[in-house]
Amino acid sequence: MISEMAKAYVVVRVAVGLVVAVVFFTASPLAGQSSRMNFFVALEGATYGADRPALGISDAFCFDEAYAEGFGALNWRAYLTGTSADGEADQIARARIGAGPWYNYSGVVIATDLDQLHSDENNLSLESALTVRGQPAPDGVLEIPSGSQLDGTDFSREGPFFCFGFP
Repeated sequence: MISEMAKAYVVVRVAVGLVVAVVFFTASPLAGQSSRMNFFVALEGATYGADRPALGISDAFCFDEAYAEGFGALNWRAYLTGTSADGEADQIARARIGAGPWYNYSGVVIATDLDQLHSDENNLSLESALTVRGQPAPDGVLEIPSGSQLDGTDFSREGPFFCFGFP
């Protein structure tokens, strides 16, 4: 028969575990970070998952970065188009990121919808293209077409690329 003290100990441990889980899984955005943030620049890609297709790894990387900053409730996608070699040719960047609007770390609107995002009317600039931690992208990052290297060869998981979140 279990003593009353042992039962109380188990109840306290379970209660503490539940409190820790609630705090951990409901992390809030950091001070200065907009609660609407659903866009950021990933300067470097994942260092894990070489055996997985590029989009799966890049999407997971976007999620991991966002989750660590309190934005794990969104679906996160790298703005990249799949390749035949990875069996992801049907994955088109534009169709993978939701309908918008998208906000950066500071709450600044990047674009209100897909049409604006893909036009000269978007608000992508060195000042607005911030990392998940609110740091500006270094010069030259936005000059690289998302999904390809400077020489036009296919995407590698090394980054940089854009991450978009949607419900």
